[in-house]
Amino acid sequence: MKTKQILTAGAIALSMILTGCSSSSTETKDTKTTEVAKKKEVKTIGQKSKDSKSLKITNNTGKKITVFETKSSSEESFSDNLLEDGDSVKNKEERILYYEVKENDKLDVKVGLQDQDKTFVFKDVDTTDTKKVDVSLKEDKVNLDVTKKDGTTATLTPSEDSAKTEDEKKEEQKVKQEEKKEETAKADSSNKSNASESKKDNTASTTNTSSNKNNTSSSKPAEHTHNWVAQYKTVNVPEKGHNEQVLVQAAYDEQVPIKEMQEFTFCSTCGANITGHAVEHLENSLNCQGYYTDWREVTTGYNTVHHEAVYETRYVVDSPATTKQELTGYKCSGCGKTKAN
Repeated sequence: MKTKQILTAGAIALSMILTGCSSSSTETKDTKTTEVAKKKEVKTIGQKSKDSKSLKITNNTGKKITVFETKSSSEESFSDNLLEDGDSVKNKEERILYYEVKENDKLDVKVGLQDQDKTFVFKDVDTTDTKKVDVSLKEDKVNLDVTKKDGTTATLTPSEDSAKTEDEKKEEQKVKQEEKKEETAKADSSNKSNASESKKDNTASTTNTSSNKNNTSSSKPAEHTHNWVAQYKTVNVPEKGHNEQVLVQAAYDEQVPIKEMQEFTFCSTCGANITGHAVEHLENSLNCQGYYTDWREVTTGYNTVHHEAVYETRYVVDSPATTKQELTGYKCSGCGKTKAN
């Protein structure tokens, strides 16, 4: 009867173990499947090609990114918005950016947020050995937090004129167009006036015709008005820090036991400690017979040992390494002439 009960209990235990293993295996497969699915959900920005490079971008602005454009630093204008109509990079969302840059060029980036009528331009972004880029927002300005593969980080700020609103840019463009129209109108008026005088002088005499030719050839074209555009370069700002004493272990008191050897008496039959009353124990017991002695280590008290606090010198970072935009001079957008800062 007992044998049958033991066999039944073993069968039940074996069944539970197999069921548990099966359940654990199923859960492990489900977990792996979910993790693979999550990895496949990472969206991209831009088109992947044989010449493109890739970069991990994460939106940490607290808003949706609705404009994302790139170009090689030597190119004049940005590409069209890489985000298709209706697409946006949500807050905390991670994307893989595909981009192309020419040899010896760096990457220029333009970013725009939802419900804002301005964009932020970052010039000469060095993507060499870059692990990831976090897009962040500070004081209403977008920043790029770049993390290198060696663990170093740098925060890139937008160029000073990139955060102008679209209305401000349109207004500036309108003013420039009006200035060009005025210059063209003055030149046309001057040319018409000279042409009219030349006709009148031609009907008068051959001498006046010669004079009019000299007047026409001496008329000056409209003067070029330079449109100076600030030029910047990205410079590195080194890390700053200092050494300071850091507490590693606070001072404390330790209670150290005092040990000594003492002799004890034990019953040979029941093993009881009968130190000091061996005779009484044997007389009062029907079964116990005889005793023996043994030396044992016992704690008789404690000594207080004081340990001093432990400090060590550590390097503390006051401000991490970063980059900034430094003004190098100005360049005319019309004729290309440059001037120093």
